[in-house]
Amino acid sequence: MGCTTRINARQEAIEVLVRYADGLDRGDAAQFESCFAEDAILDLSPFSVLGMTYQPIHGRAAITAECMKAVGTTLETTHSLTNFLVTLNETNDSASVSCLSEAQHVKKGHEFDTESQDTALIVKCRYEATIAQEGDSHRGSMSIFGK
Repeated sequence: MGCTTRINARQEAIEVLVRYADGLDRGDAAQFESCFAEDAILDLSPFSVLGMTYQPIHGRAAITAECMKAVGTTLETTHSLTNFLVTLNETNDSASVSCLSEAQHVKKGHEFDTESQDTALIVKCRYEATIAQEGDSHRGSMSIFGK
């Protein structure tokens, strides 16, 4: 039974990041919000190398609002996640998760625009998250994207 519990816990931890990416791609605020603990912190500061300034975002509601405004409702995105590494704690109720991401971001209405580089951005980076079980589901409490 211990092995099955560990496999299930690993899959639940991975699913949090999959729900995150899918929620952004589909602009689904409810699904996106389900990925985060109420007091979660989302740190996008590594993306500052792109010339934009990001401060950590505190709280599930603020994270959802900011991400939906910046990406989920203004861009067409496709996130691909791979190479998941999961480290579970001894009781299998929290985990550190990392994965590689490749995400294509295109301004809505410009999906087939081949004339300009100003309407699209491809980002390849590492995601790192701390995931914990909350009742029947798992949620992220600290996430760093772009490392």
